[in-house]
Amino acid sequence: MSKTNKCLIDTTVYQSCPKSCKSVLSGNTSIVQLAKSCIAEEKLNAFLKGEVTFNVGISAFYQSNSLILNRFTSANSENQELISYFLSISEPGTVADILENFSIKVLFELFSSNYENFLNLKDNYNKKFVNRNFFQIKGNQFWKGISFQKICDLILYSIREKNEYSLVSQFIVLLPPAVVSKLQDFTDITTEEERNLFLALGDSIYELPIQSPRIYPHMMNLFQDDPEISIILGTMEELVKRQETILNITAKLIEYYEEHSFGLTIQNIYSELRGLEKEMISEILNQLKEKSVISDSQKEMLQMVFQQGSIDFLKSLKEDILR
Repeated sequence: MSKTNKCLIDTTVYQSCPKSCKSVLSGNTSIVQLAKSCIAEEKLNAFLKGEVTFNVGISAFYQSNSLILNRFTSANSENQELISYFLSISEPGTVADILENFSIKVLFELFSSNYENFLNLKDNYNKKFVNRNFFQIKGNQFWKGISFQKICDLILYSIREKNEYSLVSQFIVLLPPAVVSKLQDFTDITTEEERNLFLALGDSIYELPIQSPRIYPHMMNLFQDDPEISIILGTMEELVKRQETILNITAKLIEYYEEHSFGLTIQNIYSELRGLEKEMISEILNQLKEKSVISDSQKEMLQMVFQQGSIDFLKSLKEDILR
């Protein structure tokens, strides 16, 4: 490889791409011109061969235009693995635009490979990871950055072009409930295809309305002619309503936390949760802890408050400490 090979802005193969190079040049040069003059693909190939540094390789990934990145990713499995690696170590917001500009074919291949690796490794996870779905694993969270319309397009491509339902059924949990409930408004998916998409979840189909209670009415309607599923879903109504209450209260507390820089006080949380059953309180506190809204010590303190049945307990505790 010649060290004299340079791009439009005189960067060599052995130098990192300048930050924001893609966004700056795209405003002044046509995408076809960029694809011809950009040497990001050469840098990516050089990184695979160990000829350039990590910084050079990942800068080329971030700054490649969509034509180059789609071509490089679809070239072979080794390239695909490299792109998957770069995506997995990046913050979701950093690569959202890159994902959005991948072709549906490339996205399908990337997801298919990622999900296969997830299934192969799933049995080796520690117990604390057993109940995590694919998108909760840190290295897979970049998928959450895809727009819901792109996900809808990917689902339809998988069904129509690949006759593959199980793989993309996983995306149902990422779609907003309003989109899931009106999937036929966002795609031309048929009712039968939609049923098969849900059925591809297997037994996990019954976990779906618990994770996302707002799609429960749509599921009841979709499977009204399937006695087995509709009967089981029918028995879940109270459970779904309970979960919806938990999620609504949790969302309200998180929204308050995000809007007020001083955060939530124990008094705020106590006032909101007072009167709920203990199991619901415990689940809400767990969710607030998982979202880093409260700390371990705050959670323990709140549990003590609810066990005592009154926030006055804190006042007497403070007095005892000061004596």
